[in-house]
Amino acid sequence: MTGTVERAREALRSGLRPVDVYVELAAGTSDLRGVALAVCDALGIPRPDAEQRLRGSEELWDGFGPGEEGLVGELLDLAGLFDVHVTLDERGERICGLMHRAVGALGGIAGGVAFNLHRKLATGRLPEAYALLVRAPVRERGDPARYWALLTTVGEELAAWLPPGDDEAAGRVGEARARCAREAAAAARAR
Repeated sequence: MTGTVERAREALRSGLRPVDVYVELAAGTSDLRGVALAVCDALGIPRPDAEQRLRGSEELWDGFGPGEEGLVGELLDLAGLFDVHVTLDERGERICGLMHRAVGALGGIAGGVAFNLHRKLATGRLPEAYALLVRAPVRERGDPARYWALLTTVGEELAAWLPPGDDEAAGRVGEARARCAREAAAAARAR
């Protein structure tokens, strides 16, 4: 397996996405699970974490055969197997906390959206998480004024947190902040 890990590291260094590395290395092998663990190892995901993420996937390995490595890789990627979790700085942690409070004010969140939000927060993709929350509908039992006020604060914090020169993230945050301003004004008028 060490050879597979080294090949995975080299492929990742070349710029391939983890799912593409998995597909490339899984082609022609019967140990699809072992290749998944090797890619996780190459990404720096601790083995116990990778094993935990794979828990309950036993049927996956028996259900696919040769030539279906791409589908297996996509399923593993969608499940977050290759997500590299990050430790955020103090401001990043504060932003995450505000987003969690906003979810509480939302009045509930769909399971798929919650999973996607969790992945984005765990991997430090805060602008993407913010954009996702801004698009989420406030439920009947939610508190729209509080929700939009919290997201307005998140937008301000994010704008200050973003590294200079990250124009893509700044654009995403700017669009989400503009929507927040509109929604916050509408929620205030509805009160």
